[in-house]
Amino acid sequence: PSELVPPRRVANGIDRNRLALVLAVLGRHAGVGAGSADVFVNVAGGVRVDEPGADLAVALAVASASRGVVAGAGERPIACFGEIGLTGELRSVAHPERRLAEAAKFGLEPVVSPEGSPTLRAALKAALGTAERPRARAA
Repeated sequence: PSELVPPRRVANGIDRNRLALVLAVLGRHAGVGAGSADVFVNVAGGVRVDEPGADLAVALAVASASRGVVAGAGERPIACFGEIGLTGELRSVAHPERRLAEAAKFGLEPVVSPEGSPTLRAALKAALGTAERPRARAA
């Protein structure tokens, strides 16, 4: 939680507007509200990621931190890829078979992708293994 109004959004290595979109979709369609929390996203190694296939990785990292749950239930590291649409759907990205092969090469299982999880809500359930918190409905 943030003590500042508005909360801080720090994005190193990814587009700040892309982060804002991912946070908005997480709150609206996946029940992970980070609106009153500081959010820090850093891509290691000074790399710049401009590829929308990283959306799901950012969303799962934020949801994992927000809920205090380790992705993959802490058993083994997982891999994920997919573009997040405004309605919470996961969109396919280029070269999914190459991404799956690369994940297998490094022993990353399971792989959360649009093929197995068509929505962000389903991807969160697959990666975090927890039921989503119900979101408040407007009266």
